[in-house]
Amino acid sequence: MLYFFIIFGKKKMNYNISQLSKISDTNKITLRSWEDRYDFLIAERTKTNIRIYTKEDLICAINTKALLSEKIKISSISKKSHADIQNLVDDKFKDKTNSNYQIYIARILRSALNYDRDLFDSTIYVGFSKFGLSDFYLNIMYPALQKIGFIWSVKSNIAEHEVFVGGLLESKINDITREVLENKMSKDIWLLFIMAPYIFLNRDSNHFISLFETTKMVSKSEDNINDNWSI
Repeated sequence: MLYFFIIFGKKKMNYNISQLSKISDTNKITLRSWEDRYDFLIAERTKTNIRIYTKEDLICAINTKALLSEKIKISSISKKSHADIQNLVDDKFKDKTNSNYQIYIARILRSALNYDRDLFDSTIYVGFSKFGLSDFYLNIMYPALQKIGFIWSVKSNIAEHEVFVGGLLESKINDITREVLENKMSKDIWLLFIMAPYIFLNRDSNHFISLFETTKMVSKSEDNINDNWSI
């Protein structure tokens, strides 16, 4: 499998408050409140006073959302640096007793934004081992892919994320398929098709087909698997 790592360091990726809100799943009112009350995630401003967030701000917002799901108060999180917040997420991930899906989603999104193959691989490996194929795809990979789709829609003229994540997904699909075949198939294999459409291109726009547009493909694939591969 050929991995794709195309990094364009000169391209600065910025997000407005609506985009950051959607990707991080954090209400815009909440984001403004963090800035006003806690001096946290303070955005740069354009000449017309529009908030502009960096990629680092987006990752911080994603990590913060995950930590809030751990019942850590924003008053505590806001006192930490971006790096400390990220380290805290990673500490939660390393805790073998922690089964919070949001921690895994945060790491997958960070790996996509930073083109970090090692982070992606380690998160996927631990996730599969802890949750199993079905639970991992439905509760972690599926929502993570939806959020990655938001990122792609924001920066539709930048293909690096699609190439990078598409390469990783294709590799994982190949790895899991090989393992399933060696173990004489699994009833959960149809779930691979939730991810598989992301490695196909929309030939009209040269971008990955959206999750919504692949619903019929997934349904047909599931029927085919049930008819021909069930055990």
